[in-house]
Amino acid sequence: MRKVLVFGGNGLVGSRFVELIEGRFEINSPSTQEVDILKKDQVLKKFEDFNPEVVMNFAAYTDVEEAEDQKDDENGLCFKVNVMGAKNVAEACKKFDKYLIHISTDYVFNGEKNEPYIEEDTPDPINWYGMTKYLGERSVLESGCLASIVRISMPYRANYQLKKDIGRFFLEQLRNNQSINAITDQKITPTFVDDIVHALPAILKNKFKGTLHVSCQTPTTPFEFAKTIAKVFVLNESLISGITFSQYSSNKKAKMLKNSALNPSKFDSMFPGILHALDESINLFKVAVE
Repeated sequence: MRKVLVFGGNGLVGSRFVELIEGRFEINSPSTQEVDILKKDQVLKKFEDFNPEVVMNFAAYTDVEEAEDQKDDENGLCFKVNVMGAKNVAEACKKFDKYLIHISTDYVFNGEKNEPYIEEDTPDPINWYGMTKYLGERSVLESGCLASIVRISMPYRANYQLKKDIGRFFLEQLRNNQSINAITDQKITPTFVDDIVHALPAILKNKFKGTLHVSCQTPTTPFEFAKTIAKVFVLNESLISGITFSQYSSNKKAKMLKNSALNPSKFDSMFPGILHALDESINLFKVAVE
């Protein structure tokens, strides 16, 4: 059984990976109290003690708005976790000759493209969170370790107490008969977290080297996403109103991406049958919720 070391295994995506994949691999997922990825000596000792074959790095600072308060601060927690933490893990993988899957984000782009982003598009982050994730990607590449950078987009899941996501937010608003203002002109690829989790073992087993986009197959808008949730769950669509991207983003500290959609065609061609279209994803979400 392959030994997999997981950093960030208590987060929204990482914890679901541990839940669904445990039993297929021998997983070791230390808490931040056990291993602080900002302390390289602790990371190295964990590699020595557990001797994994594969390392998964889900660890990230993901609060986009709070990150903006730390802009250009290399001593801020966002930079430390997303850049220095990634660097420490990648350099340990290089030293011990281990394969790394590093989770990144659609936020490395500027949102100005008309079509969903492909892996070959040039990153150009427009907020501090996106910049730190891009610098984290660069740290992984510069380490020289065998690695796959997996960019994901707006993950949502059925149950997770520590953090809201777009799927559960829309669902809870509708179930509570509360109104929703959803953007009509922003392109997104909200992705059911189980799709992401099922994609990762395929990448892991093949030890793919390079960058892959793992996301919903269907670009949509927040407005259409909310409407689809209402339809699938048979809830009141009239609660959903439209708002423009410029209206919604005008009071945000961090610049938002008008197009954050990812194109997962490269992954799909290599590993068909894992990722789903929007309607299929929300039906799977409904089964998991109920």
